[in-house]
Parts: sequence; C-alpha cells; structure tokens
Amino acid sequence: MKQLSPRMFLHRLITAFVVAALLMTIAIAGAYAEAARKVSKVSKVAMDTSVLEPGDNYLLIGSDSRAFVDTPQQAQHFGSAQEETGQRSDTIMVVHVDSATGTALVVSFPRDLWVAIPGLGHAKINAAFNAGPQRVIETIEQDFDVPISHYLQIDFEGFQKMVNTLGSIPIYFPAPARDAKSGLNVPTAGCVHLSGSQALAYVRSRYYESFVDGRWQSDPTSDLGRIQRQQYFLRTLAQETLKAAERKPWKASDLADSMLADLQRDPKLGLSSLRALAYAFHRPGGVETQTLPATRHFFDGQDALQLDATKAAPMLARLRGIGKPLSGAAAAVAPASVHIAVENGSGRTGLGAGAHDALAHLGFSLVAPATNADRSDYAVTEVRYVPGASAKAQFLLSELGGAGRAVALNGSAPNGADVVLVLGTDYHGLSSVSTTGTPATAASGSTQHAGASGSPAGSSATSGTSLPAIGC
Repeated sequence: MKQLSPRMFLHRLITAFVVAALLMTIAIAGAYAEAARKVSKVSKVAMDTSVLEPGDNYLLIGSDSRAFVDTPQQAQHFGSAQEETGQRSDTIMVVHVDSATGTALVVSFPRDLWVAIPGLGHAKINAAFNAGPQRVIETIEQDFDVPISHYLQIDFEGFQKMVNTLGSIPIYFPAPARDAKSGLNVPTAGCVHLSGSQALAYVRSRYYESFVDGRWQSDPTSDLGRIQRQQYFLRTLAQETLKAAERKPWKASDLADSMLADLQRDPKLGLSSLRALAYAFHRPGGVETQTLPATRHFFDGQDALQLDATKAAPMLARLRGIGKPLSGAAAAVAPASVHIAVENGSGRTGLGAGAHDALAHLGFSLVAPATNADRSDYAVTEVRYVPGASAKAQFLLSELGGAGRAVALNGSAPNGADVVLVLGTDYHGLSSVSTTGTPATAASGSTQHAGASGSPAGSSATSGTSLPAIGC
C-alpha cells in the first residue's frame, strides 16, 4: 500500500475530474452534436501531433503548477508561483482502454523515476514536463516502448473550481480534524460541506489529526488512512456531480462547460475517444490500477527511483496492447490444441522449467520436459512454428507478457510439437498468470480494481473509525 501513497491524491483527483466532466458532457448534456461542440472548446496543448500513435493509450497528467495561488494562506500550504517556478508533472498515468471489453488499465509512473529524456539527458521523469507535454510523450514512448495516442491535463486550480462549481461537497468527520501542513481545519464533528480549497486540504492531508478523548491524535493508519479518505471523498464527489445535474437539469450544460474549461487535451482528441475513456471509468469494476515497480537509487548524487524492469514487464506489455483479444484464426485456438516444446535460451537457470509448468497450468499441451536451447544468450524469445501452425504461434505469443516474436520453421519440430518456445532474456512470465493470479505486492507494483469513482470496493474506514460509503 505504501507504494501507492506518494502523490496518489492527484491520481484519484484526475480520475474523478475526468470522469465527472466527461460524463456530465456525454451523458447529461444531450445531443451528440452538442457534446462534440463542448469537447471542441476544450483547450488544446501545443505539440507536434506526429508523436501520437494509433491506439487506445491516454496519457493523463496532473500538473503541480501554482498559478492558482493568490492568497498568503494558499502560498503557505501549497507554495507560491514565485517559489515553485515552472511546473512539474505531479502525477503521470497511462490509461489503456480495452475497446473489446470497455475496461481500462491505469498504470502510474512514479514522478521520481530515473529516465532518459530526449534532448535533456538523464533525469527524473517529472522534469520532462517542464519541456512541455510533447517531451513527456516522447520520453514514455522511447524509454518504455509504450505508444501514446491521446493526452489530457488537469491542475490544482481545475480541481478546486470543479468543487466550487458544484457549490460544496458534504464530508462526514467523526471528530474535529486538522492538518497544519495542508491547511485543513474542521473544528466540529459531523457533516461538513467543504469548499474547493477545503476539499483540496482534506485530500492532500498527510498529517491528519483528530481531536479524540480530549487531545489531538495523529492518524495511526498514516498513508492507508489518507488513501481511504481520498476514496471516500471521490465517491461523494462523483455522486454530487450527478445529483447536481438531476436537481437542475437546465444547468447541466453550464456545469459541463465549467468543468471542461480546466482540462487541456491534444489537438486530435475528440468526443469519441473521450467517450470511450469516460465509459470505462464509469462502469463498476471497469478500472484496474497499478504502479510501475521501482526501487530507491542514487544517480549522480540524485535520490531517485530505478525501474524494476523484470516486475514492470507485464504491465508495460499490457500498455502495448499485448494480451488483448485475438482476432481471426488465432482467436479460435484452444490451448490444449497447441503442442509446445520449451527450450531455455536465456541463461537463467530454471526459467525453462518454470515456463513449462506455467503453460501446462493454462492448459497447453507440453510434449516433453524443458531443455536447454542451442545457446544461452537469446535476447528475444522466439516462438518457432511448423507450417500450418501460424495461428497457434500467435495465440501462444499473446500469452508471453509482451516478450517474443514468431519465427516460421521450414520443417518439423522435435517430439511432434506445433511450436518450439525458445526463451530469451525478454521473457518474464505469462500474461495470464500475472493478470489473473494473486495481485502483486507493493514491492512488485500495486494492483487495485476500481469502480466508478476509481476506488476499490469496500474501502470505508479511516483512523479506526467507519466513514459512510458516500456523503453524510
């Protein structure tokens, strides 16, 4: 859980903002033409659109620009525009929408991840944003081989304006609460209607204190409590957005305009793509969230994070579209009909036996125990197939977590196999095992399945005290 906590408030705020704004536009605003007109008015970022690639990957950026700060109190809690010059990408997420299932995979890229930024050299990934959105896209595409199709951006000001547009958000406080760092100050327990600035202080609170038994007590659950409060808040925010439109449907169009005014998009992003994104987030259980696994490391004296490439491979493969539903003959292949010989060419002891057992567990037919390949320095896994077994090879390839390539054989394979799987160093496990097995721990990248508000189901307690599921 700790892996998810840094900067996670903006992760969830972006989700809530995008979902609420898009659903308001698409589901409530009315006619398709009217919704398209509203989306066309969303601010466009300046970029060379040739960096955008076909597909279903959306880059969502949460900017920590302090341009909205205009009072001494805001400067105290968030920093002033003069002190926090320029802007950094406070949250970086890539959302992969599966058009076949209408679901979404959200992968967070830690802002301190050490990467090679085109034109700038090696630095933390959030520094790329200072050179503009296009540089972030180029960095993700070049460093991680993940294609980016669309871009959306939101900042602190946009979030506050969204809450203020609704008027306020009702939040239940089991006891008086405060946080000197974020500026949260709630002197009485009960239902409190938070303004935009108060809501921001609530969800940003990392030093949350409650007045219990006659004294101020720090939240013993620390980051876990913070995440639970954020989830509760965003469930309430989503509900209040829809309730506002139901109460005053004649104002739905104006409300949508207000929310969309604080989004920025790439020049190619239109209504159809936004609708696919919004629907995936809106459907119950439609969103899975993960964080790229990384470990602390010092680069040239800078305290940063180093990607755990082995553990990240399955996530990145899914962002590349590996593992999505197959079409044509490959889609009709049954695992038991694929007869496989496994050869270990990676140089990693035990990899062949592990792959053999994993494939057998998925129902594939293994013709013999795993053996060593002709050499041990294969960088790329090869799926070698006999004549007529191309569909079987493509089916197996889709299960390799993004590793490998198909290679046609001129003759037969050993032991009557249809396919010979020669494992290379790019192989780190099967897609099906990594995506349907036990969720990864924090050390290997955290996984959560989310509902309409982007929060895991059943999350309702904080600081040992139950909170309502929604509102108060």
